Amino acid sequence: MSDMADETEARLNAHRRLFVSLLTIIASDPKLCQALESLAHENETIRDHEEDPGVEPSRAFALQGMANDEIRAILKDALARALAKSR
Repeated sequence: MSDMADETEARLNAHRRLFVSLLTIIASDPKLCQALESLAHENETIRDHEEDPGVEPSRAFALQGMANDEIRAILKDALARALAKSR
């Protein structure tokens, strides 16, 4: 991997860790925890033939799907940490 790719990966990992930590703090409030759980179930991906991506989805659809997966993963990690801390 190039130095630039390594630096970018390190920065993205730092942002993810920070987001998980902040969301864990937010999830300690029961009302806000419910809001985060709802957010984890939302999906921004176009469905129900709102847009026909064709046989092979375009790069934009693939990137949107990856972004949605990462959002859900961050929220899942934060909610699991909050639950563990509350026990």
